Amino acid sequence: MFKKLRWKFMWVSASVLLLVICAVIGTAYWIASDTVMSQTRLLMRTIIENGGDLPLQGEFNPQERPFLALNQESIYELRYFTALISDENTKITNIHLAIKEEDAIEIAESVYHRNGDDGSLSIGGKRKMNYMKQLQEDGSTLIVLLDCTSRYSLIRLVMMYMAALWFAVLILYVVIMIHFSKKLVRPFIENDELQKRFITNASHELKTPLAVISANTEMTEAMGGKSKWTDSTRRQVVKLQTLIEDLVVLSRLDEMKEIVLSEMDLSALTSETAESFRGVIENSGKKLRVDIMPGLRGKAEKRGFQQLVSILMDNAAKYCDEGGEVIITFSDKGRAKGVKLAVSNTYAEGKDVDYTRFFERFYREDTSHNSAKAGFGIGLSIGKEIAERMGGTLKVNYSGAMISFVLEL
Repeated sequence: MFKKLRWKFMWVSASVLLLVICAVIGTAYWIASDTVMSQTRLLMRTIIENGGDLPLQGEFNPQERPFLALNQESIYELRYFTALISDENTKITNIHLAIKEEDAIEIAESVYHRNGDDGSLSIGGKRKMNYMKQLQEDGSTLIVLLDCTSRYSLIRLVMMYMAALWFAVLILYVVIMIHFSKKLVRPFIENDELQKRFITNASHELKTPLAVISANTEMTEAMGGKSKWTDSTRRQVVKLQTLIEDLVVLSRLDEMKEIVLSEMDLSALTSETAESFRGVIENSGKKLRVDIMPGLRGKAEKRGFQQLVSILMDNAAKYCDEGGEVIITFSDKGRAKGVKLAVSNTYAEGKDVDYTRFFERFYREDTSHNSAKAGFGIGLSIGKEIAERMGGTLKVNYSGAMISFVLEL
């Protein structure tokens, strides 16, 4: 159990760190891309305001937006071209870029037909350009296209190095967590060991007084005959003995090594175990219906499988409505490999029950604990543990006044 807890804690923390890393890298990329776009907008607006040409020395003042990381020389580092488009023709007015004039005209005309005054476009999958256009007084449109390929390439390169660095950090974190996770779960392991030791010692110490109480009850009955008081004492002794046995089973479940699964006739085991409850169920005025597909084989641990079926049958017998029906079905899972066991019983009061808690240790739906039904809410917890150790799942569902516990192996 604690081994699973250790690995679960480690992978959950690593997953959280991975999400944080992805969020950081994504945010950094968005900020860098937005900064480049803001830079180019300012530079293209400056060119447009200067009639489509570079401004003279000293006319460009980037100090209004220092966060854009521009200076007086930034304007002269640009690679761009401008075009003037009217209804009659398209004219390339300035070219400060290695591009053919016919290609520049084609690009300018495609931008002219786009919505919006600014944006970006990719050319041939290799060149990234930002553009801005402005309507002139004579009705023509001035367009500036600025080559930002190197800017975006630098951003991608930095992001790649950042991702590689953070990936290395993630690997280092996992390695460190593998080492230190043992220390993190050590207090839980020690506390669990103390609880198990207490249960074992308490169970051993309780057996002696229970044996004395049982012997004294027998002596009382021998001397004075049976009465409702001696019967009550006997029932409580049996109840406490059952509780002690269940507690011991629970404490030893986690200590068990991985169980060895072997191929066996699960249909025969299920039928044998189910039939052993027929007398108990029918003598209490209830019905038992058994629908077991013969010859189904699967991998399981014989004692554990029988105990699991017994737990489910005992639970169904206890909580079935008066005059109700217990149904046990065993079949294959169709196209899926494996077998499916379902133990159902009528349970009229189960409509608003919280079934997600049925497998909690010591949970009982009857919160008053004054129910005439025996049990301490341990059996289903043991059953789920056994199912998981055999590589299966145990689930519960409620439909049509019937509660069903379904085991899949």
